[in-house]
Amino acid sequence: MNIRFDEHGTLCVVEVDGEFVGDSVDPFRRACMDRIDSGVRDLIIDLSTTTLVDSSALETMLDLADATSKRRGRCMLASPDDSIRSVLAVTRLHEHLEVHEAVENAARTIR
Repeated sequence: MNIRFDEHGTLCVVEVDGEFVGDSVDPFRRACMDRIDSGVRDLIIDLSTTTLVDSSALETMLDLADATSKRRGRCMLASPDDSIRSVLAVTRLHEHLEVHEAVENAARTIR
């Protein structure tokens, strides 16, 4: 998995490329939490090039949603493919995580 961060003030877009699973999840979580601790309030996790997520990735996304919420921010998912949408639906996480069609759509909801 490759991760790219694009920071815009208190907003950070995180592009996750490849399989978001296993050993790659902890470094991702730490890098995102470091940014949140340094002042990022809103995260958009761009899943447009993510091919697979596992339970640890799902747990991490929930943790990041909690962390941003505590700082009056939001954690949003953008551009998940049909298989990831299916996982979110089966686990009912789509009820707890904001999911947007594209990064631009998510960014427009931030005030």
